[in-house]
Amino acid sequence: MIKKDHIQIKRIKKLKIIFPLLAFFIIFILVVQSSNIDLNPANPSIKLALSEQRNEGVLKPSMLGETTSGQPFELNALRASPIGPGLQDIMLENVSIIIGEAPSQKISIDSRNAKYFAKNNTAIFFDDILAKTSDGYNFIAQVVNVNLDTGFTFLDGPVKGKKGGILFNAGHVEIHEGGKKIFISSGVEMIIPASFLESKRGEG
Repeated sequence: MIKKDHIQIKRIKKLKIIFPLLAFFIIFILVVQSSNIDLNPANPSIKLALSEQRNEGVLKPSMLGETTSGQPFELNALRASPIGPGLQDIMLENVSIIIGEAPSQKISIDSRNAKYFAKNNTAIFFDDILAKTSDGYNFIAQVVNVNLDTGFTFLDGPVKGKKGGILFNAGHVEIHEGGKKIFISSGVEMIIPASFLESKRGEG
């Protein structure tokens, strides 16, 4: 009987230590989830807001900022996991970004995964990438590198593109100023339907 009481006293002491630690951990997580984190002190216009999705217990990040040319951008993801030295970089899942706003040119990129690197303020997208511009260009690429300081977007291939009835393949595409300037290079192949050429002749 004395032995059982001694065991119970030990268990109670352990619980007295575990419960406060558990409570502290839960409070810490709630504070982090409801706060805004400034990832890049040198650029105060860029912030990453973390919010907990109701009933899922998942951090859903939303990054808002502006490029040096004044273009706003918004990056959203389903999940975020800190990685790298000092845990300053971020692995993102189910990601989308929009650079620019109406009525100006815009570019949007969706992918399954991406990494954000705080040191050079870039996001690299990979896995099932689809990029679009507001004037009708569509791209499928292997990797997309977005510089969030300048807004310049680099698609590496093979890259498959489309606008209207025109199809093209290339090894590299650069998109500047939200789609105002598009540079296609490296093994470019274009397919222009006869109907498109005939329509242009008719306009002439």
